Amino acid sequence: MSASAILKLQAAGFSTEQVTALAELIDSQAATKADLEAAKHELGTQIGGVKSELGARIDGVKSDLEAAKHELGAQIGGVKSELGARIDSVKSDLEAAKHELGGRIDSLEHSLGSKIDCVDLRAE
Repeated sequence: MSASAILKLQAAGFSTEQVTALAELIDSQAATKADLEAAKHELGTQIGGVKSELGARIDGVKSDLEAAKHELGAQIGGVKSELGARIDSVKSDLEAAKHELGGRIDSLEHSLGSKIDCVDLRAE
C-alpha cells in the first residue's frame, strides 16, 4: 500500500493498527510485478508446449491422410486394371460372337440363295 493511501486512511479516522492490518492484507493478496512476470513466463511456456503438441498432432494427421491417399490410389489402380481386363474380355467375347454370327448369316444366305434358285427353276 502506498504512503499516500495510508495517510488518507489515517485522515479518515482509521487507527494505525487498522491501516497496518489492511496494508498487510493487501500486500499478501496483491500480485507483484515479479509475480506477474513469472505467471507470464509460465503461460508462455505452456502455450509453447501446446503449440508443439498440436503441431506434432497435425503432422501425424497429415501423415495418416497421405498414407490413406496412397492406399486409395493403389486400390483405385487395382480396380481400374481389373475393370480394364474385364472390358477386354467382354470385347473379345463380343468379337467371337460377332464372327460366329457372321458365319451363320453367311451360311444362311447361301442356303437361302440355293433354295431360291431351286424355287426359280421349278417355276420356269
